[in-house]
Amino acid sequence: MGASVLAHTLRERRRGLLGWAIGVAALTALIAVYWPSVRDSPDLQSFTRKLPEAMRALVGGGDYATATGFLNAELFAFMMPLLFLVVAIGMGARAVVGEEDRGTIDLLLSTPLTRRRMVVEKALGGVLVLLALGLVLLAALLLGDAVVGMGIPAARLAAISLAVVLIALPFGALALLLGCATGSHSLALGVTSAAAVAAYMLNALAPLIGSLARWQDASPFAWYASGDVLAGRLTVAHTALLIGTALVLAAAAVAAVERRDLRT
Repeated sequence: MGASVLAHTLRERRRGLLGWAIGVAALTALIAVYWPSVRDSPDLQSFTRKLPEAMRALVGGGDYATATGFLNAELFAFMMPLLFLVVAIGMGARAVVGEEDRGTIDLLLSTPLTRRRMVVEKALGGVLVLLALGLVLLAALLLGDAVVGMGIPAARLAAISLAVVLIALPFGALALLLGCATGSHSLALGVTSAAAVAAYMLNALAPLIGSLARWQDASPFAWYASGDVLAGRLTVAHTALLIGTALVLAAAAVAAVERRDLRT
């Protein structure tokens, strides 16, 4: 029955996955084909260097002089993590609460399937969806690089594709935990979305505001460090922090759902 929960979760997500995959590929292609125009436009590069420091911080530094800086500013500092976070938070918030809302949770739990196994299978399904999107992103990046000649090593493109998946995991797990603990889809969605915005702003503004600087390393976006990853500096410590935080939150979600009276 556990395997069928995983299969059922993947079947539920297949149409959404297709739509998100098309969106990720289209956005990546659009940004890639724009690179030659930016590369050949010194005026645009000069303009971005003159932007206020706070504005440049919000878009990953705003370095348009290199392909890696351009991709980071246009794609990986904000837009691509946002798409993956929307997917992860939505799946996490609906994983168990969705079954309660549909009135199917009692059918699941009337079998030998345990609550623990149900949450684990639901979470695993979400991770597989994110990994599939990561592969779509990587394929689009490799194709874009081949077409427009960005000259970024394939290993770095693979690393940043993995990093985008990893930054989504803790927030998806937090939404899963809040949904399991409260039984409220809207609460899990709202609180986790607010936490993601706060974490992003903390990481972006900490270098500019002295009182925030000591807290920057508490933000998952500091562990994500897209600029460093594109420069070939994906660190084991940051990867472990993202995965470890997600695992701790997922374990807490299991404990929460085992204690709560589920709506049938």
